[in-house]
Amino acid sequence: MSDRFFGVGCMVPGVEDAENPGDWTEKVKKAFEAVPSVQKFKAIEINDLDFCWTGNGFTESEDREIHIPESGIITFEVKIPARLQIVPLLGGEGAEVFRVTILFDYVHPVTYVECLDASEEVEHPSMTLVTVREFLREELAKRDSPVGLLVLGPSPFHADFSLRVGSGPQTAGEDFTVDIEKSLGYDRITYYHESPEALWRLYRTLREQFSYFYQFVTMRNARLGAASRLSKQSREIAESFKRRGLKAYLSRTMTMRHKLQSAQLDAVSARLTIIRHKRDSADDLEGLYPGEEAAHLRRYLEKTIEEDYIEEIESSEKILEVLDSRHSQELQRFATIAFSLLGVVVGAALTAAFRSWWG
Repeated sequence: MSDRFFGVGCMVPGVEDAENPGDWTEKVKKAFEAVPSVQKFKAIEINDLDFCWTGNGFTESEDREIHIPESGIITFEVKIPARLQIVPLLGGEGAEVFRVTILFDYVHPVTYVECLDASEEVEHPSMTLVTVREFLREELAKRDSPVGLLVLGPSPFHADFSLRVGSGPQTAGEDFTVDIEKSLGYDRITYYHESPEALWRLYRTLREQFSYFYQFVTMRNARLGAASRLSKQSREIAESFKRRGLKAYLSRTMTMRHKLQSAQLDAVSARLTIIRHKRDSADDLEGLYPGEEAAHLRRYLEKTIEEDYIEEIESSEKILEVLDSRHSQELQRFATIAFSLLGVVVGAALTAAFRSWWG
């Protein structure tokens, strides 16, 4: 059949101890070619390792850092029998051979996985990412390989893609057109061109938009991480106020001011991160979509940008405000008791001194 079915995501090889681009390429090539079902492995123009991948998208500075190429291309084919597929793509025969294309980019890498041998329409091409990801993870782990798979979700991108001969209702860049069928699940996005051999050109045409999408995902993850840490802090502080007894009371009096101020500063930092991300993302979107044409993917990027988790931050701020007020009251009570006790001690001392003096 002439239709080309593919999924989109972010799935790249990672090597922790690569010394240079040549070393990185050699280790990745050796690891993938050790898997018998991987064929036609090519690494093209891998020139640097300046892109720093930390966790699931720049999450924590203390996470281990893995450097991957900032530019270049990797392609290979892999055969995965239907019996070994986590989610078989077709009920009948076929859909066992996949071509993986990884485009490294200074913004963020993007991965395309095409189903090469489908004998009928592939209902969910996005699942090619899942099929290849889980198979390669298992095969690499089985061989105790120094190369792992780094994945940034959502992988797959939440849409099913295909290229078809013909013409669609919207422009999609270059000489491609597109039709989007919206769904409660994954949208179906069908690109049209006069030639089914234009898939590589389509990959290049869409690369920048997907690259920025995954960059926006890393920024969203950072916002989510900040909001989650703040929520955890506020819960832990609230729990400390529930503890009873003199020891807990004295501990709160002596240490809680620092914890409250630290959490309040984190709340300010989280808000500033949201402001900075919205400003930077707005600039990026303006550069990506200077006009109304070829903007069919814009809403997917905007949805990711809009996820700021401000409600979680505001809830934590309200909790901290209440706890701060309660802590101030406890400090006042502690000061009153302390001064009262001090007065009693001083009075007793003075009484004893006077008695000694006049005795």
